[in-house]
Amino acid sequence: MNKLILKIVAISLTVMALLTSCSNEESLQQFYVDSAEKDGFITTSIPKSILGVDASKFSPESREAYESIEKVNLIALPAKDDNKDLYLTESAKLDKIFQNEKYELLMSHSSDGVKMKMMFDGSQDAIDEIIVYGRSDDMGLGVARILGDDMNVSEIMSMIQEVEIKDINIPGLKSIIGELGMPVKEMKMETE
Repeated sequence: MNKLILKIVAISLTVMALLTSCSNEESLQQFYVDSAEKDGFITTSIPKSILGVDASKFSPESREAYESIEKVNLIALPAKDDNKDLYLTESAKLDKIFQNEKYELLMSHSSDGVKMKMMFDGSQDAIDEIIVYGRSDDMGLGVARILGDDMNVSEIMSMIQEVEIKDINIPGLKSIIGELGMPVKEMKMETE
C-alpha cells in the first residue's frame, strides 16, 4: 500500500514538473501579478465611469462599443535614473509576451521616442480584452488592459475615430494620458 502511494506521489510530481516546464512562458496576467509586488511599478484599476464620457454624443454603434467596456487595469513603470536596468528587463519581458500569436495588432504609433501598440485577445466579434502597450526611454512603460464583455473590434475602432472626428471631450482619459506626459491632441494613431 505504501509503495502504491509513493508511486502516485512520484508520478504526480513528475507530471507537475512537466506541466510547469511546458508553460514557462510568462502571461500578461502573470506579469501584472509579479510587477504589482515590485518597487517602482504603479498599478490601478479604473472604472469607465471615471473617464467622464457623455455617451449620448456617440452614434448608436459607438455607444454600444462604449457600453461593452467595463474597466481599465493599468500598470506603469515611470522612467527614473535609478531604474534603467529594470525598465530594459521589463520591456523585454513585455515584448516577448506580445509576440504570442494570440495577440492581434489593431494599431501602432511611434513618434518622438514613444512607441505604442493596441492589440486584442479573442475573436473580432467577441473581445474580452484590448491591450494598449506603450513605452519610452524618457517616460517609462505602461500597459492598459481594457476589459469588457463581447467587445467588437470594428465598433471599438469606430468609437475611437468618432472621438477624434467629433472631438468628444473625455476629461478623465485626457487627464490620465496627460499625467503620463503624452500630448493628447497631437497623438494620431495609424493602423497597420
